[in-house]
Amino acid sequence: MRYEDHPDFYVRVFARVLGCLLPGEITVILFPGHGLVLTEAIPTQLIPENLRMPNSEFYLLFKHPGCEMIRILQIDEFCPEIDGSQN
Repeated sequence: MRYEDHPDFYVRVFARVLGCLLPGEITVILFPGHGLVLTEAIPTQLIPENLRMPNSEFYLLFKHPGCEMIRILQIDEFCPEIDGSQN
């Protein structure tokens, strides 16, 4: 098994849209409600249109070492990298 195939290689991070502070970017709050104020600016084209409004919630899928963002996941979306490997 390759390391990339292991579910611990990926992290699903809960996010909430804060708003559009710069043209072409949407700012999201990572881990909202946990007392942290971590924000991430994401290019608008990476976020589905139905999730671009303030307070929209979704998950960001990151590769664990290096924090490379892979994609956006809807709240109830199956994630093969994490969910498909669990028995």
